[in-house]
Amino acid sequence: MIKHFTHCLLLSTMLFAQNTLASNNKQKIHFVTEDKQKIVAWLELPTDTLNKPPVIILIHQGGSSKDEWTDLALWQMLLNNGYAVVAYDIRQHGESSTDKDDIWDLFNNPKRAPLDLQAAIQFIQSHPKLNANKIGIIGASVGANLAVMASAIPEYPIQSVVAISGKVEAAQNLANADTPLKGNNLFAIASEKEQEGLRKQWAQEFYQQAIEEKKVKIAKGNAHGSSILIENPELNTDIIQWLNKTL
Repeated sequence: MIKHFTHCLLLSTMLFAQNTLASNNKQKIHFVTEDKQKIVAWLELPTDTLNKPPVIILIHQGGSSKDEWTDLALWQMLLNNGYAVVAYDIRQHGESSTDKDDIWDLFNNPKRAPLDLQAAIQFIQSHPKLNANKIGIIGASVGANLAVMASAIPEYPIQSVVAISGKVEAAQNLANADTPLKGNNLFAIASEKEQEGLRKQWAQEFYQQAIEEKKVKIAKGNAHGSSILIENPELNTDIIQWLNKTL
């Protein structure tokens, strides 16, 4: 049975780090989780901010960082299409703090990485220039599992997700669920041969279980996570079209 969080978003404390403003208006920020972990992130708003933009949370794969996203074509495409982006370092990665040195537990424990996502959502809800009523997630690998988890739990105010190279069992573990997750407005992506075809199988399972709008795309090759977008750049357009439709 899924254990919903009720007070986590209110308990999460949002703090701005000293902004490091680059010429492209990208800002380094941080926020603090319910269990007192410091999570470091990039925030960038689209050029046209007359209206509060919808927000896409970008969650990297295990062993990587928020910087995984910044050089991808998708980053600028999101901005060009009017989306603000928030890309954060999961705890024990990048510039974020470390709670305990157990990476595999991090990928499955509902009391660790999900708290980072909750704090990111609280940051968005507290930001005067962001539209907290339109939040989407694009996640790779463990980031995909967090995206599916959030889309399946009503208390997470997430309207649309893109899950790249997700794993069914790990997403279920992060949700503390006993039954398969029913993602809402879910676009699952995997490559044909990654992990000997297992990621393809899991993407199809996510699709089969999903409700409302859903889509699955199996790309050529054996790339994993965000690398799939490099080897298959046409997927960037698919993702933008998906977000425009579901957010």
